[in-house]
Amino acid sequence: MPHVTYAIGDVHGRADLLEPLLAAIVADAHASDAEPRVLFLGDIVDRGPRSREAMDLVCDTLTRWPRSRLIRGNHDAYFLDFMTADHVDEERFGRWLMRIGGYQTMESYDLLSVGSVRDAAAIFRANHPRHLQALMDASPIVVDNRFAYVHAGIDPTRSIGAQAPKDLMMIRDRFLDYEGQLSHIIVHGHTPTLDSVPDSRPCRIGIDTGAYTSGKLTCLAISADERNLHFLFATASGESIEVTQGEANE
Repeated sequence: MPHVTYAIGDVHGRADLLEPLLAAIVADAHASDAEPRVLFLGDIVDRGPRSREAMDLVCDTLTRWPRSRLIRGNHDAYFLDFMTADHVDEERFGRWLMRIGGYQTMESYDLLSVGSVRDAAAIFRANHPRHLQALMDASPIVVDNRFAYVHAGIDPTRSIGAQAPKDLMMIRDRFLDYEGQLSHIIVHGHTPTLDSVPDSRPCRIGIDTGAYTSGKLTCLAISADERNLHFLFATASGESIEVTQGEANE
C-alpha cells in the first residue's frame, strides 16, 4: 500500500489539537487509499498543558503505523535528559522548569509534588516506559528523496549526512537566512512562523505555527511520489477545534 507522509509541527503539550489532527490524517489518508506515515517534528512536551496526553498520542501513532517516527526536538531532549541523568544540574533544571515550559510538563505527569528530581525521574521511568522509549528512540532527521524532515533545520555548509546533532535541534539564523539551493527541501519546526502561517520557501518549509499560544497546529501532507503537497490545520476557536485543509506551494 502506498503511504502519505504527514509531518506535524511543534505540539508543545497541545494534545487537544493533536488528537483531532490525527483523526483528520486518518480520513485524509483513507481518501487517497494510502497508509499514513506520521513524522512528528519534535517538541511534543513543554509549555502547553497536556504533555503527557500528547506523548500518549505520539506513542499510539508510532505503534499503529510503524513507518512513523518521532524526530527529537530540543525540548524533548531536555525532558529526557532530566528524566534519565545520574546527576541533575539543579540550576539548569530550574531554568527548564520556570523559563521554558518544564513546569507544565512536570505538572501534566503529576511530578511537581515529588520530593526530588531523582525521585520524580524514577517515577516517570516506572510509570511511563512507552514515553521513555519513544524519547530515547527519537530520530535526529528523516531523509527521503526530495524532502528531509528535522526539528530545527540544517547547517547549509554541511552535507545532509554530516549534520551536527545540536544544529538539527537548535539552529536558527544560519539556516533560516539561507537563500541558496540545498540537496533536499527541509521540512522543519522549532522557530514559530509569522502570523501562524506556514513559511514555504524554495529550500525549506517551516510548519511550527506556535500551537501552544496561537491554538493552531499544522501538518504538511506529502504524497508517496513527493509531488503533491497540502496542509492540514487544527485550530482552536473558543471551546471547539476545527480541522481545515489548505494548499501548499513549494
